[in-house]
Amino acid sequence: MPRMESPHGFTVRAGLDRGYTAAELRSMAFTSPARGARITAAIGDDAQALFEAVRVLAVDDQFFSHSTAARIHGMPLPTRLESEARVHLASPTGRARMVRPGVVGHRLKSTTVEVDGLRVESRPDVFIHLATMLTVEELVIVGDWLVSPKRQAPLSVDELTDALRRYSGARGLHRARRALSLVRVGAESPRETLVRLLVIGALPEPTLQHEVFDASGTFIARLDLSWPKLKLGVEYDGEHHTEPEQRSRDLARIERLRALGWHIITVTKHDLDDGGTRLLAQIVAAHRRYVAWTAA
Repeated sequence: MPRMESPHGFTVRAGLDRGYTAAELRSMAFTSPARGARITAAIGDDAQALFEAVRVLAVDDQFFSHSTAARIHGMPLPTRLESEARVHLASPTGRARMVRPGVVGHRLKSTTVEVDGLRVESRPDVFIHLATMLTVEELVIVGDWLVSPKRQAPLSVDELTDALRRYSGARGLHRARRALSLVRVGAESPRETLVRLLVIGALPEPTLQHEVFDASGTFIARLDLSWPKLKLGVEYDGEHHTEPEQRSRDLARIERLRALGWHIITVTKHDLDDGGTRLLAQIVAAHRRYVAWTAA
């Protein structure tokens, strides 16, 4: 395969072919985060400069993998990996493994795709390999994101299951299996996934994205998490919910739900600051209360 091109740099050989002199390539206009590459100094970010250098140096069958591939695909990652300086580059053979400072080489027989001109392992394969880097909870967040109908081309749980079969015996496979058993279609944000994982250890699994209509059939709301028979719902308020117009719409929607007999627990990111201990107690208490009322 040909080298991957970068708008921010090139190999030294490519620079000479373009007419740059050796002195120009050694000037302060360029940085050399990896031997054999020149990246424009204006990029101003060491981690990004290294990525661009690996991008132009990658040859043959090399492709981005693990957390590097996850970032290219746009997958939600914990902060420690979002800002990771290392670049993960793989190839199906050990012969082509890149050995350079800051580069983690892997021998992987992954399915690859092209994303914005980059050779990257496929999303199901990334999910499997992230199991060596993420906790089960973090991996469920990725899985929920992959199967969400909000994605332009969502994966199915079956596609992730097929990847598990293909990588039989791989490192982290037990963690990947555990995470996949908890992946559900319907979570629309990482925080919603966290709230769901919080409650399923103590309560029956909630329904995701349940739609509520009034007696005339008019759509009222789509609830993040709910127990429809109890008319108990949990809604996560993201950052955009703090905007005055959105807040006004949210309050009106909750009032309409309450008029239909629903009890709604609203969650913000601060409710998870203590690990969700107080929030879980609130949800469990409400669930027990409504179970008792329903049985009465």
